[in-house]
Amino acid sequence: MMLFTDLTGLAGIALALALLCQRTLSYLPFPQRTLAMVSSAVFVLLLVPFSSLPPAAYVRGMVGDLSVTSLMLLSCRSMRQASILPSLDTTQRWCGLGLLALASAVLYPLALGVTPYDPYRWGYGDFWFLGALLSLSLAASALRLMQVAATISLAVLAWAVGWSESNNLWDYLLDPMLAIYAYGGLITMIFSRWRSGRSLGFK
Repeated sequence: MMLFTDLTGLAGIALALALLCQRTLSYLPFPQRTLAMVSSAVFVLLLVPFSSLPPAAYVRGMVGDLSVTSLMLLSCRSMRQASILPSLDTTQRWCGLGLLALASAVLYPLALGVTPYDPYRWGYGDFWFLGALLSLSLAASALRLMQVAATISLAVLAWAVGWSESNNLWDYLLDPMLAIYAYGGLITMIFSRWRSGRSLGFK
């Protein structure tokens, strides 16, 4: 019998791959409706068992479960493509990607032993870490960075109810694929701004 954590883990991987397929096909002259139908079909096919396991399970075995933050971003992206949610403004994108890049820069090098101190231990219920996340969520809400506030709140809530197999809060907030996405997004935005400045004659 498949566990709830397996269902959510597989669904997250399938959603990520379906949106990646849709993003790739968007560079071709297909109508938006066709793209949505193709991505929906890919999502379903990735969850259909072939032999003993669905295709998404093999990908999950290589990259692990996606964080709640990744699932939130993927869900919001799919809803924006369906015109259910409005697009994020530039400020919210900068803040969201910047926070993700900063958090991954703190977590992963230190967790790999760059220093004797391991921040990964905070994720097992450290009071000060939870307090810092609460403060960050409240500050984001006050600054109208609603996606940042909602993502932190949902990640903490999912951790509290044991949504995923992991019992470490960091795994609900971040995953390696998300860190790569954050750095790639920041580099793309910086390059885009630099190119816009050059086109306007700024050096």
